[in-house]
Amino acid sequence: MNNIFKKAILLLCVSFIYSSCETVDFGNTNDNPNGPTAAVTSQLLTEAQKVVSEIGTDISGTLFTQQITEGQYPAQSRYATLTYNYNDYFTGSVQNLNEIIKLNTDPATMTQAEAFGDNNNQIATAKILRAFVLQFMTDSWGALPWSEAFQGIDNPQPKFDTQEELYNTMFAEIEEALGLINSNTGPSGDIIFGGDMSRWRIFANSLKMTMALRISDVNPSLAKTKFEEVIASGNYIKSNAANIEYNYTSDDAGDSPWHDRFKTREDYILSDAMMESLRTNLDPRLFKYAEPSKTGTAANPLFPGNADAAYVGAPDGKVNGNVPDFSFPTATIIYDETYPTPIYTSAQIKLSMAEAALKGWNVGGSTAATLFSEGITDSMTYWGVDAADIATYLAAHTSSTINDIAYEKWIALYLNGQEAWSEWRRLDAPALTPSEFAGDPRIPVRLAYDSSVQDNNQANYSAIISIQGPDDLHTKLWWDKN
Repeated sequence: MNNIFKKAILLLCVSFIYSSCETVDFGNTNDNPNGPTAAVTSQLLTEAQKVVSEIGTDISGTLFTQQITEGQYPAQSRYATLTYNYNDYFTGSVQNLNEIIKLNTDPATMTQAEAFGDNNNQIATAKILRAFVLQFMTDSWGALPWSEAFQGIDNPQPKFDTQEELYNTMFAEIEEALGLINSNTGPSGDIIFGGDMSRWRIFANSLKMTMALRISDVNPSLAKTKFEEVIASGNYIKSNAANIEYNYTSDDAGDSPWHDRFKTREDYILSDAMMESLRTNLDPRLFKYAEPSKTGTAANPLFPGNADAAYVGAPDGKVNGNVPDFSFPTATIIYDETYPTPIYTSAQIKLSMAEAALKGWNVGGSTAATLFSEGITDSMTYWGVDAADIATYLAAHTSSTINDIAYEKWIALYLNGQEAWSEWRRLDAPALTPSEFAGDPRIPVRLAYDSSVQDNNQANYSAIISIQGPDDLHTKLWWDKN
């Protein structure tokens, strides 16, 4: 009887507490009076655009292609990182861009969103950026959850789209974005182009041209069509004045990642591969890409007057503990917090057009040789090389074969690691020797999925691995056929 009485009292107490919680109104006690009451598309865009800097300064491809190497902590130069996580892209920039598109297409929020720019221009900008991020991800990992992703608890285990499907999605996304761009107000919060939609058109076409060439070995007809569409539009980068760069501010929140990397550490130095290639070819970019070492001396200086004697590269993947013996990347990059990051440049576009000309594609009437020369010139001019030195180099480099183009792209894409790595994988040139210090002496050709992918989506993970190949660093991607 006592037990029954105690349980009854306990039940009444719980009921009283529950009902009290149900009826108490705390008013606006927990509301932030300075916070927004609804999503602001301009703020979403600004936050999403930061990913362009992250991609443009991504270190993995720069190390894999031996443009630079590491000092006393050479793990990544030895390919020691076995898995990589893409979650931050899905939950960060892509989700912000998804929300911008949603707010500008939903009849309930379109009018409010239009206060931050024309609805269609906001959608176009978000779609272009979303395709840019997706290309970075798929060119790193391959297949990804996409068409069934972003549904939350309605579909927590989405299927993976193959890389071919993702490229088709990206092309469709870009075409839709180009069709939406108009002369009305551009998006607020645009820290890249300040709402200039003509520049977003150039960005979209630069991405489209890059994607077209990327798939040229697996779908040459689609690649040719998409590439020639860009040429026919006339809206592409034709000079350094039109280069697409990510600009920084001098405060800690908006400064260059390269500047941050060298604030308290000196982890990155020029590699032997890059330094000796520049030296052997008497390439004046050597003096623009690197700083002279403080204590080292080159074993074989080749420039007149031994001008390159203090420019020293380091063995890739070795514990290069005494970093003053080697050359750092140029001071303008590592010590100037506002030095911009190139995303798409005239040199890159013209060298791509030179390759397209070799394939017999329409490149606007120019020739592979002319475009090759112009690409080198624009690269050297961008880095501040004197006109006389440019002329001397061009006179000694008149061949414009596919291997020549591949080499010059590797040089021109200095520190643009993702693009350098992707083009090196596609073209299999220039020849790079894997680090002799690596446990597995093979340069990675993709990133492996983080273990959480298999743990949280086992069935779809297994399904895509059966199609794509083993989940490691050495399974070639769909477009990597050479």
